[in-house]
Amino acid sequence: MKKLLLIIFIVGAIAPRIVAQKYTLSATESKLEVLGTSSLHDWEEVATEMSGSAIINLDNGQPDIESLKFNVPVKALKSDHGGMDKNTYEALKSNKHPNIYYELKEVKSIEKNGQDYSLKTSGNLTIAGETKNIDMTVTSKSVGNTISFSGKVNIKMTDFKVDPPTALLGTVKTGDEITIQFNVKYNR
Repeated sequence: MKKLLLIIFIVGAIAPRIVAQKYTLSATESKLEVLGTSSLHDWEEVATEMSGSAIINLDNGQPDIESLKFNVPVKALKSDHGGMDKNTYEALKSNKHPNIYYELKEVKSIEKNGQDYSLKTSGNLTIAGETKNIDMTVTSKSVGNTISFSGKVNIKMTDFKVDPPTALLGTVKTGDEITIQFNVKYNR
């Protein structure tokens, strides 16, 4: 009987560390920006809404990610210029493909960096119906019931079969390369 109680005690003591927890993306605490250039000026668009979920094991703050996904509605990308937004929605084929998706496929390595963790990741990014595998380095930090992921990645629109938008009868041209910069927070 003593052995059974000891086993129950040990399992009870370590179970909270090994049980995966479900997290939900907090849109109000998260930020995602798309940065680019044009022949006239640099530009940026900010996602005004997004959603996502993750299943993560935390062992003393180090994330072991079973799954992580997020979604940004194309029409939630906003700039200070309505005409630019309209061109963006058209270029991203928002009527046919209304969302941008990301799904983590693999964490290739994790390094502790002070209180944070640096994760080399690989995942699928879907834009305008085209899915590409992208590698990026992400910084992870957990505080209480929140875990955040921040980083940035450069991509080319043409890799996703998106023609860089133009304006004023083609006199203003958008650069092909854009930067997606993010700091997303998931809460338990």
